[in-house]
Amino acid sequence: MNATSSASPGPGQTWRCGLLIFLAVLALSAPQAALLPLLDRDEPHFAEASREMLQSGNFIVPTFNHEPRYNKPPLIYWCQALSFTLFGENAFAARLPSVLATAATAWLLFGWGVRFVNKDAGLIAALAYAFCLQTAQQGRVATADALLIFFMTLTALTGWRLLELTRCTREQKETAPSQQGNWNFWGTLLALGFAGGFLAKGPEALLPIIPLLIGARSCGKPVLASFVAILLLGLFIASWWGIPALIETQGMSEGVFTRATNPLQGHGASTFGWYLLGVPLYYPLWAVFGALPLWPLLVTHRKRLFGAWNPDPMDTYLLLNAGIIVLVFSLMATKLPHYTLPAFPFLALLLARRWISAGLSPRLPALLAGGVGIMLALIAAVRIPVALAHHFNPSPTGELVRAAQADQTLTPGTEFALVDFKEPNAIWEMRRISESYGQLIPESEVIAFLGRPGPHAVVLSAEVWQLLAEKADPTWKTYGTRGWSTAKVWDAQKGDFAFIDLTLVVKP
Repeated sequence: MNATSSASPGPGQTWRCGLLIFLAVLALSAPQAALLPLLDRDEPHFAEASREMLQSGNFIVPTFNHEPRYNKPPLIYWCQALSFTLFGENAFAARLPSVLATAATAWLLFGWGVRFVNKDAGLIAALAYAFCLQTAQQGRVATADALLIFFMTLTALTGWRLLELTRCTREQKETAPSQQGNWNFWGTLLALGFAGGFLAKGPEALLPIIPLLIGARSCGKPVLASFVAILLLGLFIASWWGIPALIETQGMSEGVFTRATNPLQGHGASTFGWYLLGVPLYYPLWAVFGALPLWPLLVTHRKRLFGAWNPDPMDTYLLLNAGIIVLVFSLMATKLPHYTLPAFPFLALLLARRWISAGLSPRLPALLAGGVGIMLALIAAVRIPVALAHHFNPSPTGELVRAAQADQTLTPGTEFALVDFKEPNAIWEMRRISESYGQLIPESEVIAFLGRPGPHAVVLSAEVWQLLAEKADPTWKTYGTRGWSTAKVWDAQKGDFAFIDLTLVVKP
């Protein structure tokens, strides 16, 4: 694509360019998504819940290790279950819905930029979002965030398109009859975007509605009423899952409201004072860091970009969307860097509009963002295999399972337990072979558990097994490996990465 052409392409060329961007983001995300095992706690939680949903046939209430998992709506599980059906139960299939959602968000930004500025703005916005560091980290993982961002962007885009169609002035407060067909089309997309966001992660999908209703309010009561009706349609679509889920669970617990009031898994301030300090600092700092590599351009070209900037209605709309997201998540007790990521599509498009309006050459941001995307893909393709070969395996349980599978000691009928390594990744990896659910047992019960009738297996640290090995039956098989515990990441006492020596003991 010619990144220096300022002419807006025709509809056919727009679709072709958008498809190329979509495929480019997809291809450059593939090495990271395909080569890395599932990381941390979130990815195996989502992936295992999707596998259990597929196995049980219950597509209403997700479970993890046969226990209800209420803290996320089901859309990501539905998508992952479909991906598992098509591509098998593996890390790439678990991440594929997120990769597709990230590529689709870039495609939306390209189309939005072309529609409201030109092809250059669309290209800059798409690449700036797809290849910033935050997206490279979170837009390719097996969680619900990428889906939420896609639907929030779709909601904001379609909402702005509806506001544009009203051609609202103080004298004209109703949509022209000739525009009714377009209103129906974009209104349906808005309802689907809102419903999709709600099914992806819950009430966060309401955030793009606030700027939309502010804009609709200035257009008059008939337009505002139309938007409210569209949003009610979106809630009605989401209720097809929500009502059966509430009935089956008798009211679901743990979710966004818990995260808003209580820091989960240590991701938040321990005192109210630290919480107040984090409100103005935590997310803005992470937003600046995560927006690399393009944010330095805002500094080096700040005079031309913002010296005579008089924000137009669309600039205000984009800023309002981004600002509300940053503000709301800054006020939540649970704080994670990627919570700012839904604001990035709006900031990327705002940067693109300002860059083109200031008369700057689009070549620099387009080449910088695209070059970073290519570089990250090459690093992933080279460094990940090297790291895995040098015991930086973030899934040591997976390595143990593959070794036992090669010996045919693990079977679908093997019951298994976890002792002192009770990470979700161990459940995900062991259940690739075993059809049972993982039990959590103390080290004092290991020998008795393995001695039960039938095939049994235990995952525990090598240190604990050394204390128990003398009581083991000589017919039991043991497998050992060293890996990296990504759930812990860093061992502060040793001043090194959190390596762990794991042992898998199998009684065939």
